Amino acid sequence: MIQRIQTLYLLLTGICTGLLFFFPVTLIGLPVGDLGKTIWSHLYTYKYIMLESPSIPIDHNWYALSLNIATTALAFLTILCYKKRLLQLRLCIVNIILMIGLLVLIIIQSRQISLPAGEWHLMPVYCAPVIGIILTWLAAHGILKDITLLKSYDRIR
Repeated sequence: MIQRIQTLYLLLTGICTGLLFFFPVTLIGLPVGDLGKTIWSHLYTYKYIMLESPSIPIDHNWYALSLNIATTALAFLTILCYKKRLLQLRLCIVNIILMIGLLVLIIIQSRQISLPAGEWHLMPVYCAPVIGIILTWLAAHGILKDITLLKSYDRIR
């Protein structure tokens, strides 16, 4: 299990998606009144907070939280299914789809919060699921190599 490179890829995927629990994903600025003042807030995958002197929680982000938990747990669960390679390959594909869904959901939520006159900026941690997608694809490629290697051994016998 540990000696396989795809285990390392999946572990790094779990760490990358786990980073989203601790760092803000987007910075959202909402204009207030005619004075030109902007209220800034952060969107995490589990909450939405306003950046004032004491941070004020505005709302919980249940959809992104559930997708983030699912992608992180699925990466670690896929490591544990090392004897069932076809299942592991399918779980990798499902995890890639969920991470793409998480990326799209974050953009949609940021856009909806900042409408009509606000602005939003992606934070650097937004790249973590993209890196996770690449690492999961590499893990799936390694699993596929293992499957073809085992089939070639069966053919030789």
